[in-house]
Amino acid sequence: DPVTQRDFYSLAAFFRNNTMPAMDGNVSDTRPSLFVPAAADRAKWTALQPEIASARKALQTRAGDADADFRRWLAEAKILAAPPVDRTVRLHVPLTEADGPVTLAGAPVKGATTPQGERARIAGPYGSAPRINDFDLVLGPPVPMIREGAESFGLLVRIDGKPNGTLLSSLNADGTGSGWELFLENGRIGLFFSDAKSGVSARGVANAVLAPGKWHHVLLSYDAASMRSRSIDVFVDGKPAANSGETSSFPNDIVPTAPLRLGSRHAATGVAELIKDGDVWVQDVRRYDRGFLVNDAKALADVIEAHTALGVAAHKRTAAHEKVLRTHYLATVDAASLPLARQLDRLLADDEAIRRRGGISLVMEENKDAEPFAHILNRGEYAQPGEKVGAAVPVVLPPLPTDAPRNRLGLARWLVAAENPLTARVTVNRLWQQVFGAGLVETAGDFGVTGSRPSHLQLLDWLAVDFRESGWDVRRLVRLLVTSATYRQSAAVTPGLLERDPANRWLARGPRYRLDAEQLRDQALAASGLLNPKVGGRPVRPYQPEGIWEEVAMKQSTTRFYRTDVGDNLYRRSMYTLWKRTAPPPSMDILNAPSREVSCVRRDRTNTPLQALVTMNDPLFVEASRQLATRALREAKAFDARLDAVSLRLLGRTFARPERAVMKRTLDDAVATYRKDPAAAAQLLAVGESPADATLPPPELAAWTIVSSQVMNLDESLTR
Repeated sequence: DPVTQRDFYSLAAFFRNNTMPAMDGNVSDTRPSLFVPAAADRAKWTALQPEIASARKALQTRAGDADADFRRWLAEAKILAAPPVDRTVRLHVPLTEADGPVTLAGAPVKGATTPQGERARIAGPYGSAPRINDFDLVLGPPVPMIREGAESFGLLVRIDGKPNGTLLSSLNADGTGSGWELFLENGRIGLFFSDAKSGVSARGVANAVLAPGKWHHVLLSYDAASMRSRSIDVFVDGKPAANSGETSSFPNDIVPTAPLRLGSRHAATGVAELIKDGDVWVQDVRRYDRGFLVNDAKALADVIEAHTALGVAAHKRTAAHEKVLRTHYLATVDAASLPLARQLDRLLADDEAIRRRGGISLVMEENKDAEPFAHILNRGEYAQPGEKVGAAVPVVLPPLPTDAPRNRLGLARWLVAAENPLTARVTVNRLWQQVFGAGLVETAGDFGVTGSRPSHLQLLDWLAVDFRESGWDVRRLVRLLVTSATYRQSAAVTPGLLERDPANRWLARGPRYRLDAEQLRDQALAASGLLNPKVGGRPVRPYQPEGIWEEVAMKQSTTRFYRTDVGDNLYRRSMYTLWKRTAPPPSMDILNAPSREVSCVRRDRTNTPLQALVTMNDPLFVEASRQLATRALREAKAFDARLDAVSLRLLGRTFARPERAVMKRTLDDAVATYRKDPAAAAQLLAVGESPADATLPPPELAAWTIVSSQVMNLDESLTR
């Protein structure tokens, strides 16, 4: 019987009853999601979570017991204590009366200068604070803004008048080149970013003037690493004040040449222009290696409320005043809380390191407060809902048990129930298709009346039952298939076999088909020794021609520009390649990888000249050929031994005498060519990020690269 329209929408109802928002805000890890640690970190991460929970509980317990100590401190406190430097603070410049050295991750900054001589000072939240109108303080080397990084700067600022000038800068005096800065414009806070390579710049100024005579917390925040924010933002007292606009307009990293300065831009010669038209006082400059959202920024800005509250006479303080002062005391002063906070910070640092090595998996969460349903859409139009139907399985299949929950868990149990004959048969057939090139049922996506009949019905049934009774062990099933005599047959075709079984539907010979795109790429990486076998983690961006993404990307997209990875990420297995549906990886697309726009149960296989151009000229295949050649040259001296090193890794066999003669002619011609044209050899050896072995003669290495590429492009290498 056919599956009806009602069946279709009833089955879809199982997947509509979830908590996912209609709009994800273009955030990569929109909730609900699940963190998945790397395999090597799983045990440590699992053990770390109760330790973090215990440390947090200890801090909460101490907070409840600290009342007496807090009261004693409150009676004596004249100024606030600066918060301790945690794991996210990379640079801390206190700028208090007792100026200490400028530190970077706990160590003095090489080449940093400190204020000299007498400065005009004023009372600040943490003690005496300097005026920076005539300040020219170098805090350290240039600070780049990495496209997929995170960077923030926080500082306490007070103005008098309506000053103009630079607060914090990694920009040249004339404003040219790449760089960025926080500045004041008639008392308003602003930011400027410039990428000289692309010519793109952005500037934003707050609408409101900083209140003169009052301390403010100013925070510049950039967080593209987690894609939580799509702009570079400035917060004043925890509230958004200015931003750069969409960071997607910046195609490159912003890499300044000017050092990080307080109070002025960098002047290579002469004196930089300083702040004018008013006075500016600064204290507690911090650089963080993370980004901040509104809630995070508000927590940092609480120092302003605490400073205000401390200045209120004791008999006039409200409960709100005492609450913010108590929070400040526990975080900065309390002798019992500080070691607990340091312990928690160390644990969180370990957790963060593990999270950076792991990945995020999006999950679907059931909406427990609603019954699953769907509307039958008139002609499939989402704007024309018709009859409302509940969650149910197609009537042509065994029904759900009466006591089964009408949710995805109930559907999952039904799928693998012994009474359901379809799941095991479909799964076995797809695995057979993957191994043999065609399924026992050739129409792998259609087991219905319009699909093909099984070529070996009893075999399909036996495999399905065996698979189910093995506990749905996929690894065992694949091993069973590839160790079978049928799979291990020769793929050679005789006239008699071709006449009896032209399409090999009766498996008269071993399967023979071109490998899939991912398999071809991974085979080249593995044979060359470049393959990074790491399991899990975030997606990667291998080599790709320039301009592919940019031509089709929306200007607001967080993936508007393609940024090729570096190092080991270039050589991850193909399954980890970041895939943009509107701009798929060209080499995989050409080799018939599916678009991923719709489900694909059977790939097309074509043969085109473009495919040969990919496996011969794509940077990864050229680089893999060079690395394979390098391995052969290092392992052996004689021609035959070197050729065996190449062929065994790609073909699993050595060449016969006539084949060796062909390869020897190829090598001799290539060596002669590259000895006459060293520049061509250097150009070939420069392909790819991994360096060529400088100890090997370039003409010889280039020639063996050609030989390795020739073997890699044999039909025997590209097909099963």
